[in-house]
Amino acid sequence: MLDSRWSRWRHLLPGALRQAWRFRVRSLLVVSCAALGVAGAVTAVNYASGGRSLVIEKIRRLGANVIVVNAEQSRASGGRERTGTIVTTLREADLAAIRREIGGIRRSSAVVSSGLRLKAGFNSRVSPVIGVEPDFFPIKHWPLASGESFYDEDVRRSTRVALLGHAVAQFLYGDESPVGERLFINRVPFTVVGVLSERGQGLDITNEDQQVYVPLTTAMRRLLNQEHYGSILLELAAGDRMEPVSVDVEELLRARHRISAFRPADFRVSSQKELIATQLASAERLGFLVRWVAFSALVVSGIGVLAIAWIAVRDRTREIGTRRALGATAADIFFQFAFEALLLASLGAVAGLAVGWLASRAASAVANLPFVFESGNALTALAVAMLVNLVFASWPALRAARMDPIEALRHE
Repeated sequence: MLDSRWSRWRHLLPGALRQAWRFRVRSLLVVSCAALGVAGAVTAVNYASGGRSLVIEKIRRLGANVIVVNAEQSRASGGRERTGTIVTTLREADLAAIRREIGGIRRSSAVVSSGLRLKAGFNSRVSPVIGVEPDFFPIKHWPLASGESFYDEDVRRSTRVALLGHAVAQFLYGDESPVGERLFINRVPFTVVGVLSERGQGLDITNEDQQVYVPLTTAMRRLLNQEHYGSILLELAAGDRMEPVSVDVEELLRARHRISAFRPADFRVSSQKELIATQLASAERLGFLVRWVAFSALVVSGIGVLAIAWIAVRDRTREIGTRRALGATAADIFFQFAFEALLLASLGAVAGLAVGWLASRAASAVANLPFVFESGNALTALAVAMLVNLVFASWPALRAARMDPIEALRHE
């Protein structure tokens, strides 16, 4: 019994290869349909994964455990509405009180900023100039590309040194290293001590590569002539302390600014938690939609395999009738046609993995996203493609097996 079955089934592969070579165009179409389906699914999922990786990297750079205290805009003056004026009540004493009285803070930095004229050689432009403390860069997880940072001593002495964002350095100095070169900010001479690594646009839609960073006191005393801060960054040692620390900071500043709980504050305490949650939720929704698109691509490719296999059955009706007349059973016909279609579709699905890898790399390069090729998703797409192709290849094979031999021999 087993020998009889083996004698029938051992001819499936040679027969399938002969049919594939005989109908080369049709076979190529089946392979192409299956390959495009898998390649499309793999590329779409990897593209979404690359976008999610970029969001996660931006979240890491933004700082997941960071609280920001911003000076709020004035809402009224003398009983009349007024907007657009930044209050000047966020002071050095406030930051000192926060550092002294609020626990759980690992690093902190005050921030001031303004758009100022930069000039280096014959190149000139207006860019944001940010005054910060040295801890600003560890809070932002922002390493240097060249040179060195400034230190607490530079803040104490109001040293005229500057760190350049990647884009500003390219514009002002081209391909030459700006480290050690002279830079004029509002006609005040500075020495460039370093260039920050390229970051691009962040989650808060700020392109930090276009900015110049100087010591906090240098910006306040030598450039802006101000005594107040624009904002304060606080990095916490533990992420689960975000809410209580935010409440403690707000209560402390309200008490220091003599603002009751029934009046609007002249500052705003916010964390990155809400922004991060929104971005991650958007990434998850995009991933869900992309997976549905990938599954649809596999189904469409399976329908293509179905259509071509259906045409093959119709064109080989006389052959089916002849085989049945020579003693082939309905099961023999079914397995023959199903095996031929599934073999070609499987070859196409495996080839689709290679095409998907190349397409994923090209898509990430064009979209400027991290290249991600998740083997788990690729193998899942391959398994789903095999299952879909098995279902769609079995349908025409079942039609071939159910043909009446006499009617098949009469087919023109």
